[in-house]
This record gives sequence, structure tokens and C-alpha cells, in this order.
Amino acid sequence: LDVITEKGLLFGFNGPACVSILVSSIGGLIVAAVLKFADAVLKGYATAISVVLTGILSMVLFGTQLNVLYFLGIGNVICAVFLYSAKDLDRLLC
Repeated sequence: LDVITEKGLLFGFNGPACVSILVSSIGGLIVAAVLKFADAVLKGYATAISVVLTGILSMVLFGTQLNVLYFLGIGNVICAVFLYSAKDLDRLLC
């Protein structure tokens, strides 16, 4: 508490920390807009897709090793989004 009073509340913040806070705040605003104009199911799918994209970008940019279960989850998310957004699916498949 003494460090805050002596050096200020933002002492120790650097560029990457500010970018992280900015990205998180923009993400929160996007979630609020999704919930305002859509339903909670779409928010769930948006969250799942963001996790998939984060994992893939982490693999491409940072060389993170993703296991088989992650790729099975990616397939599950893609199938769920397709089934939710498909129109007249019963007519096409039957």
C-alpha cells in the first residue's frame, strides 16, 4: 500500500500490460453487444470459436503444441456452429 501512495497507481505498467487491458476491454464490449443483439446461445458459440481461434493463433505465432483432444474439440465446435446455423437441415439430410 505504501508503494501505491509513493509511486502512483499505475507504477509498473508497461506497453504490453496496457495493450492487454485494452484488448480485454474491447472484448468485453463485444460480448455486451452480442448479448444485446443476440441470445445467450450465440454468446456460447462465439466464446467457443474465440477459444479455437486463440489456440490456432497460439500454435502459429508461438509454436504451442496442441494435442489430439484440442483438435477433436475444434471439430465439435465447427459441427455445433454448423448445426445451429443451418436452415432446413432436416429437409436436406432426410
